Amino acid sequence: MGKAWVGLQGGPYAGFCQAGGGPSWLSRALLLFTSLTVRRHMVKHWQHNVTLYQLRIFLAVLRHRNYTHAAEELHLSQPAVSAQVHELERLLGLALFEQVGKRLVPTQAALVLEEHARKVMAEIEAAADALESLHRIEAGRLTLVASTTIGNYLLPSTLALFHRRYPRVEIELAIANSQVVYEEVRTGRRELGLIESQIDSVDETLLLTPYRQDELVLIVPPWHPWAHLESVPLAALREVTLLWREPGSGTRSVVEAAFEQVGIQPTVTLELSSNEAIKRAVAANMGVAIISQAAVAAEVTAGWLSTVRIGDTALRRTLHLVQRRAARLSPVAQAFLALLLEPAAAQVSREEPQR
Repeated sequence: MGKAWVGLQGGPYAGFCQAGGGPSWLSRALLLFTSLTVRRHMVKHWQHNVTLYQLRIFLAVLRHRNYTHAAEELHLSQPAVSAQVHELERLLGLALFEQVGKRLVPTQAALVLEEHARKVMAEIEAAADALESLHRIEAGRLTLVASTTIGNYLLPSTLALFHRRYPRVEIELAIANSQVVYEEVRTGRRELGLIESQIDSVDETLLLTPYRQDELVLIVPPWHPWAHLESVPLAALREVTLLWREPGSGTRSVVEAAFEQVGIQPTVTLELSSNEAIKRAVAANMGVAIISQAAVAAEVTAGWLSTVRIGDTALRRTLHLVQRRAARLSPVAQAFLALLLEPAAAQVSREEPQR
């Protein structure tokens, strides 16, 4: 009060002083109001400055009721521990301990703070455990986007194997054509993409990794004249109706490139937006189609469709993984990538039923 009072004896507060130089009742009220306002401001905003380090030290002192014993537990010096407690008291504007003999007695403020400090530290431990679970692949989410053939026919068996290994990981798979796959990965909406064909100009922010081969075959109804042939030349497709996917489809891109390479164009085409629609249309004798062998495994086994090799050599394409070049894959995505590149996983995707 003394120093504050000296500051009131001159300037705009001089009128608050009594004639004898002592504080008037109004000046005493002003000082009390100012003190309470400052303290209320400190209590209101202390949470922006208090650290986890201080809370951990506070809880240790509270357990031991002694600075020295708390310091031994934390492997700190006694002055360092007492300094952090005093700083915490300053931030709170409240005393946390009273010295009674050789022991520290917690104040009411300390008991209130204890309850919340323990909750804070428990949440920190829970967060640490959750993050550690991600490293151990015990939790997390795998976000994928795959082009149609891969997503519908090649990937499910691999995902089933991944789920058996990591049952607590959530799996989210979107299926779209190759152009959309690129965009989903480029914008970060999906961590990994899988595509059937590589576009001419790939965004330099994306990294493409080849991971397996896929053979394309000609499909015809079982009673078609070509059904029992070993192979059909690509040029023969000019004489029939060709069913194929929409522009942007990986399969269509490969077929168009094959036609361009031999310098021919199909005469009659029908465009359908899904492999399922194409297979049903071929079975109904609307035309023939070129499709992934994996996509017709079930229909061939059931006798609904027949496959014929195209040309003298198999028409193959390379399937690619897509990821952002600068992004670090999550532990979950890394585990999936390792599984996908295992020879055993590729064998499973070829052998398991596709329906």
